Amino acid sequence: MIFDPQNPFPLRPLTDYAYHEAQAHAALVDDWLGFQCLEVENQIRSLPKNAGEHQNWEHLSLQAFQTPYCEIHNILDLLQPQPGQHIVDLGCAYARMAFVLHRHYPGCSFTGFELEALRVHEAQRVYFHHTGKNLNALSQDLSATDFIPPAADIYFIFDFGNQRSVEKTLNDLKDLARRQSIIVVARGKLSRFCIHKDHPWLTAIQDPQHFAHFSIYRS
Repeated sequence: MIFDPQNPFPLRPLTDYAYHEAQAHAALVDDWLGFQCLEVENQIRSLPKNAGEHQNWEHLSLQAFQTPYCEIHNILDLLQPQPGQHIVDLGCAYARMAFVLHRHYPGCSFTGFELEALRVHEAQRVYFHHTGKNLNALSQDLSATDFIPPAADIYFIFDFGNQRSVEKTLNDLKDLARRQSIIVVARGKLSRFCIHKDHPWLTAIQDPQHFAHFSIYRS
């Protein structure tokens, strides 16, 4: 997959590229955007850690815990979000979703939540440099008992944290879905396992759409 600065987030059929190609392309996009992710991850690793349950994926490579930009564009193309719709990314890392939205779906609003504040600050720095706008991303422990995701039309869950954290978030979304229909995009094995195990409100009303790395659910 060739990187083109005139089209940094290309839309290609999911079957047209291998996943390792998408990851390599994403690394080139990160460099072009000016991310200093390696430095940030080294800072995160150097911070004192509390023995506990939080999973921040610092042991994985940068491309392993983030969704490639081109796959994000594929997901958005399937969803076709409309101007005025609100998209929430739960576990947004460096907020790649926001960059694709700004370029291809500028009428949508974005809110991202990420456990590591240093990742949020870096995403905000790069986003402002490229767009001149402030990125609506916040450092937040999604498993905190006093946290409830904001109302939105579409939610992304990309296997953040651990199973208990994912279950807590899915129960939060279940409560929100009592007031309005929502779309949940789950990426990775853990989130999809939890949904199919305990959340028929996302699987029994409308048939999910399944793909190699993600599934789309509608309440």
